[in-house]
Amino acid sequence: MAELDGRRWLYLALVLSTTAAATARLWAILRIDGIDDLEIALLVLFGILFTWTASAFWLACVGAHVCWRGAARTPLARPMPGEPIRSRTAIVMPIHNEEVARSFAGLAAVHESVEASGALGEFDFYILSDSTDPAHWVAEEIEWDRLRRAAGPEARLFYRHRPRNIGRKTGNIRDFCTNWGGLYDYMVVLDADSLMTGETLVTLARLMDANPRTALIQVSPQPVGRDSLFARIQQFASSVYGPIYTAGLAHLQGPDGNYWGHNAIIRVQPFMQHCGLPALPGRAPLGGEILSHDFVEAALLRRAGWDVRLAPELGGSYEEVPSNLIDYLKRDRRWCQGNLQHMRLLLAQGLRMPSRLHFAVGIMSYVSSPLWLAMLVVSAFEAYRLEHSGAVTYIGKYPVLAWPISHTLALIALVLVTAGLLYGPKLLALALLGRDRERRRAHGGIGKAAYSVFLESLFATLLAPVTMLTHSWFVATILLGGSTSWGGQPRGDRRLSVGAALGAFGPHTIFGLAATALAYLYIPGSFWWFVPLLAGLALAVPMAWVTSSAAAGRWLRRRGRFLVPSETVGLPILERMRARLAERPAEETGEAEIDALLRRALTDPYVSRLHRALLGDVPEAPADPEKLPALVDAARRGDIATLTRQDWTALLSDANSLSALAPERAEALRTRER
Repeated sequence: MAELDGRRWLYLALVLSTTAAATARLWAILRIDGIDDLEIALLVLFGILFTWTASAFWLACVGAHVCWRGAARTPLARPMPGEPIRSRTAIVMPIHNEEVARSFAGLAAVHESVEASGALGEFDFYILSDSTDPAHWVAEEIEWDRLRRAAGPEARLFYRHRPRNIGRKTGNIRDFCTNWGGLYDYMVVLDADSLMTGETLVTLARLMDANPRTALIQVSPQPVGRDSLFARIQQFASSVYGPIYTAGLAHLQGPDGNYWGHNAIIRVQPFMQHCGLPALPGRAPLGGEILSHDFVEAALLRRAGWDVRLAPELGGSYEEVPSNLIDYLKRDRRWCQGNLQHMRLLLAQGLRMPSRLHFAVGIMSYVSSPLWLAMLVVSAFEAYRLEHSGAVTYIGKYPVLAWPISHTLALIALVLVTAGLLYGPKLLALALLGRDRERRRAHGGIGKAAYSVFLESLFATLLAPVTMLTHSWFVATILLGGSTSWGGQPRGDRRLSVGAALGAFGPHTIFGLAATALAYLYIPGSFWWFVPLLAGLALAVPMAWVTSSAAAGRWLRRRGRFLVPSETVGLPILERMRARLAERPAEETGEAEIDALLRRALTDPYVSRLHRALLGDVPEAPADPEKLPALVDAARRGDIATLTRQDWTALLSDANSLSALAPERAEALRTRER
């Protein structure tokens, strides 16, 4: 533990000394002709944001050092080779109105991978549905039955649908733990887009067996599987840069790790005992249900004395990223609200300091955007004042000629240092890639990888002001009381229309063009300092539209740009999932297809029996029980085209009504069709 504390103190010293040196340099520039409130504000904002930038840089340096030494390894006891698993593990996938075909194909690929590992008997699989769309509900049941029959009669693949989505994902997992948690030692939580290999799952279970004080082991998920240019850039950045950040985190966190909500193994008993989440005082967005539950659950496990670990050496963990900038920022909106809720928990009783720091980092990842925006605005006002100040100043009542002093070289030095902190980790990651022959080949060779790093850095530079402006809007609206839903995320490659890109990022362009005009007119001497930021805003619409294209992504792949191992070497579990999807028609989501799917729950004898068997006893009465007879009569007459989503949910939730319809449904519909 003393060694871990030494690492942390060294890291803190590096961050603070770097920040102190840069802030002192800016202070020396500003104080020459006296310092006022505006310059103090600039100095404070610079100090906060430089600390944020320096912390990321030195984290990458720590990770690069660990990787260079080949020491990126979790300090956990290792089981003896060949030692059998002594535990039972549930693999749980909570879903909420997700793309049914993709979710079940992914789980099928995980099931087959575990089976290939020879340890299938130690794992059970659960699909935990919170879907509120009746069409998704029926489609999930059909897909589960298809998956179960394909896996064989001995397969332990279970499906459960909750009648009410209480507590979102947290409530879904809580319901599983309450009803089935006692049957298992561990659970592995997967998102609807998650993939984990059987080898990794078996390794995790054996590590938990060998480390009884460890409550959670998080495996970093690698983004894979998307073709759009935007997603391929994210996949490449994660594959090349991700390992040094993961290694740095693991090296500094030790047992004070964090939980990222999925692709982790959790010891069920302490999770059930310590991780019940209360509702925060007040109303949403900052009160009510805790949205970003994972950070809080990790903090509660640490408060109870359990270890939470990050395993940087384990691969075999994958996820998908949004395919375009709009979906990416929509996901960020939900995360922003959840992370800002953590402001209420920073001073919670009994939490360890590293857990509070995890909260602070999550908050700062979004609050940094309005701080950057504020610093740019203050900088612009300071530049305006300097450019329009008179050539004469006064000492008392006597005029004195003000000799102009150029600070250009000092400012360039500060900008270069900041750029070094921002782009230095990318060069470190590229250097590490170059010394690993296998990884180098998997990314297309060092030349193609270096060119891809350059293109990714250019894209990140243009994207930064767009993200800054959007996150600033998120933070402002949340603090003013605006809340958001937490629904299913779009999966697959989704090309944006020009209209969609213009609607989402037209305001960014207008803001950027207006700021460009003002800067050119009022601070011409400082105009070029702001051009890199203004360019990203001006190009936001075409950038969002072009990067959403899967054709553009595939075109660059053929030219060796943004290559990742899943594309060059192959990834069996991903290929198996794609094969599963190819074996059946693409999921149908049009209005006519949804109507046909719902009809099957009444007209198809097998689907009807399956649904009623899975329905069981619904513990809660329908929202409007008096309306049920009318819905049953409408179904008997075949007049179901007018049923609303709420009507279908009520009808499909009542076993008695469905049983009453069973003997008459086919004849009623045939009569109506005649």
